[in-house]
Amino acid sequence: MKKIILYSLLLFSKIVFCQSVDNNEKYFKFQYDTIVEKTFVLDLEKLFDKTQIKELDNLTAEFEKETSIEIAIITFDDKYKSDEDFHQNTLFVANWIGIGKKELNNGILIGISKKSRKIRIENGDGIVTILTDEETKSIIDKSFIPNFKEKKYFEGTKEGLKKIIEHLKMKLKK
Repeated sequence: MKKIILYSLLLFSKIVFCQSVDNNEKYFKFQYDTIVEKTFVLDLEKLFDKTQIKELDNLTAEFEKETSIEIAIITFDDKYKSDEDFHQNTLFVANWIGIGKKELNNGILIGISKKSRKIRIENGDGIVTILTDEETKSIIDKSFIPNFKEKKYFEGTKEGLKKIIEHLKMKLKK
């Protein structure tokens, strides 16, 4: 069911976040241009080719079938001035899409912005007990960042995704 909701969001290939403040809350407006394939990967920044998107999508889809944990990857093509703006956007997308099973809150969103040199992983409340913020930061620092520094965005994303999956499988076995 959540994959269907994710699919509906991912029918569109361009996201533009327009922020405005109203009653001290940030609201985001999406502008949609084109239709994309059904996938757990939305590459707005065009970091990956179609084969790479398919490979990342296959990893996430297989893992979801095994565990019910949904992992989505989105690359943002906007430039963010602050970590807080980037954090707010990834959190909004994770909540708006509804990644993970609602009753389990077991979704993960990996948000990447090459332009802003930022990465953020949003873990649902049902995930934080088996993938803590410290463990998430370690995976970012050891798997994503070294590859990103060498402009190997697909390799870093794939390696980081595999580490997340490996970690979660290990924790779920216990």
